[in-house]
Amino acid sequence: MNSAKKLNETTEESLYEQSKLRLEEVMRQGTGAVEIKSGYGLTVEGELKMLRVIQRLAANYPISIKATFLGAHAFPLEYKENHTGYIDLIINEMLPKIAEEGLADYIDAFCETGYFSVEETERIMVAGKQYGLIPKIHVNQFNAIEGIAACVKHQALSVDHLEIITEEDINALKNSITMPVALPSCSYFISIPYTPARQIINAGLPLALATDFNPGTTPSGNMNFVVATACIKMKMTPEEAINAATLNGAYAMGIEKTHGSITKGKKANVIITKPIHSYYQLPYAFGTDLIESVYVNGIKVD
Repeated sequence: MNSAKKLNETTEESLYEQSKLRLEEVMRQGTGAVEIKSGYGLTVEGELKMLRVIQRLAANYPISIKATFLGAHAFPLEYKENHTGYIDLIINEMLPKIAEEGLADYIDAFCETGYFSVEETERIMVAGKQYGLIPKIHVNQFNAIEGIAACVKHQALSVDHLEIITEEDINALKNSITMPVALPSCSYFISIPYTPARQIINAGLPLALATDFNPGTTPSGNMNFVVATACIKMKMTPEEAINAATLNGAYAMGIEKTHGSITKGKKANVIITKPIHSYYQLPYAFGTDLIESVYVNGIKVD
């Protein structure tokens, strides 16, 4: 709520100037594609302002950017006792304007006890799909409330967080198109459990990794730290973690046909390391910058 207050007081130009510095930072660290969410406006104008900034970043930088509308991040104070009223605002006012300007690719909601219930999240997913926005949902960060099954039912592209997961959740994900996504640096920063990667992978499911870069719970966009933390704390192998951060991450953004692996016909987004003995050294030497140079679309990032 503090971030939302500051966001609404910030001009669009100032927000763009702040945002481009963060984008340039993650590019220098090796990121070649990024999903950016709104969700800190919680007002019609605030959400539109964020999405317009994302659109502007996408136009001005070579990195591939996908925009996600996260109006259902929290309930504003004036709607704390009127959940239906705020969801009506999202559906009847925000979504039509977002669709009219073509500002988003995906729709998200924080499906969690005390935030958006499963039923409320389903209503938002249905509304978003009517405007061509595919669901990508925050779920199972603190509690398992059968949100994953609802996301699979509505063909969400990804379910993100999953720090708490049940056998029922895993069974729901099997044979679905929905990618589980873990956010280990969030667990590190706010000291909550890590996503049980081994349980998910041993069940035959894929797993993607992302940063959850945001002001409240993960003020870092460093994917190298994410890969290292996945190995150190989630017991993923370096192969699994790198795959999760690249090809599976690309799938979770809907761009796996053009990104995520060094393959003929795909974007030439690569990192060149300093001399190392093995790629195992990337997660092992977690505090060392081992990147010599970064290329996005075949062009060196300055």
